Amino acid sequence: MTGGVQRPIKQSEIVARAITDQIVNEALAEGTRLPNERQMLDTYKVGRSTLREALRLLESRGILTIRAGRDGGPIVRQPRAADLGEALTLLMQYQDVPFSKLFEARQALEPMLARMAASNIDDETIARLKSINKEITDNIDDRDVFRAKNVEFHEVIAAAANSPVLELLTAMLESVADGLAFGVVAGDFTHQHRTNAIKAHERIIKALAARSAEAAEKEMRRHLDEGNKAWKAAYRDLPRRPWAASMAASGRNGF
Repeated sequence: MTGGVQRPIKQSEIVARAITDQIVNEALAEGTRLPNERQMLDTYKVGRSTLREALRLLESRGILTIRAGRDGGPIVRQPRAADLGEALTLLMQYQDVPFSKLFEARQALEPMLARMAASNIDDETIARLKSINKEITDNIDDRDVFRAKNVEFHEVIAAAANSPVLELLTAMLESVADGLAFGVVAGDFTHQHRTNAIKAHERIIKALAARSAEAAEKEMRRHLDEGNKAWKAAYRDLPRRPWAASMAASGRNGF
């Protein structure tokens, strides 16, 4: 039996992990400025090029922001699900995974989260969902508001399920399903499709308010099925290849 040869870890990766450990162990808040380059060179006992490569690694992972200028330097950043979403998008594109496969993943995950949320949700969260859906209704023809608030609606339900890992996975899928990396926009639906989404949200809220796990799961599944049909209507080549969808939609202006 043979195994693969394990490559030695690069020094820059070791430094990157050490900096990450410091941020986590010291609970450094977003916006915290890390020590200057000279201090970090003394701390980690590496050359300038190795340190800078480590910082670039952390910036690419969404852990740091590197500010230029006299008052610049490495600044702590809270990693976001969208950072993982970008990596997933890239993998999907390189492996020619159809955009429609995202809906399979969401249809497996989000109805379950809605069921879990029905058992944990409080009145304050119900009120927040109603407020979000009202904003969508009041701005039904505003593509950007529609997109942002629709994502927020699903994220609030995922958070109410009280399952941090599943919540993170949902947020990551939402960020990819947003479609921007594929040249599509989640708000680029017909007025009727948007109206259907608002009504679906109302049914989901009603089920959650009744603490009915079965109804919440059913209505979320129905909502995602309708959303899948809306995507296919707006972007007919999405079920095929992401690259093709991106190029076909790159010239769209929305409305």
